[in-house]
Amino acid sequence: MREKLKALEELQQIDLEMNAVRAEAEGLPARRAELEAKVSEAQRAYEAEKGRLEDNERERRQVESLLAMERDKVKKWEGRLGEIKTPREYAALSREIDIAKKTNETQSEQLKTLAAAAGTLRAAVDQRAEELSEREMATQSDRQGLEQAEAEMTRRLGELDARRAEAVTRVDASLLSRYENIRRRRAGIAVSPVVGATCTGCNRNIPPQLSIVLQRADSVETCPSCNRIIYSAAAVNPPAPDPA
Repeated sequence: MREKLKALEELQQIDLEMNAVRAEAEGLPARRAELEAKVSEAQRAYEAEKGRLEDNERERRQVESLLAMERDKVKKWEGRLGEIKTPREYAALSREIDIAKKTNETQSEQLKTLAAAAGTLRAAVDQRAEELSEREMATQSDRQGLEQAEAEMTRRLGELDARRAEAVTRVDASLLSRYENIRRRRAGIAVSPVVGATCTGCNRNIPPQLSIVLQRADSVETCPSCNRIIYSAAAVNPPAPDPA
């Protein structure tokens, strides 16, 4: 019976290891999504700065076009001044020319402001592009790391599957069925060692008489509190004798 209990102990340990590996594997998609989200965030930041620069360039072209048209208009009006016969018409046209010149001055200042802003925006675009490139490279490295981790988990699960198949052969069919039923009901833990007089599965003390029974390690017992299969850790795995 001691060997059967040891087989159950080993089977439980293998199942716990498999659960841990599966839980880690289940987290990989979220980690991948987090990596892609960071790239998308950097991409959006780059596109936003690029859009602002494009808006600036579009506005500058519009202002430049209007300014060129207004300057041509001023030249034409100034050319007509010599053809005007009456003082009244001359004064009116002169007034229009002055207004147009002031408008052109305002547009020229606006153009200077836009040109200065364009320099700042180009620097921001370059910075965002560099950040995006760095993020993409880091993400590529992280993706490779996740792929390697996934391959390692697959390898570990294969190894654990083989160990489990071998361990199952050393457990009676009826006991194995009992083990699986308890494992499903008890969050994957069906077998718990008793240390001292405490079940490590539920951290509750067992009756003294049951503790004595466990010391013999000649029967399969369950915890009165959590109903897990229990065994005496000291009885099933006694310390090695002192060489002295």
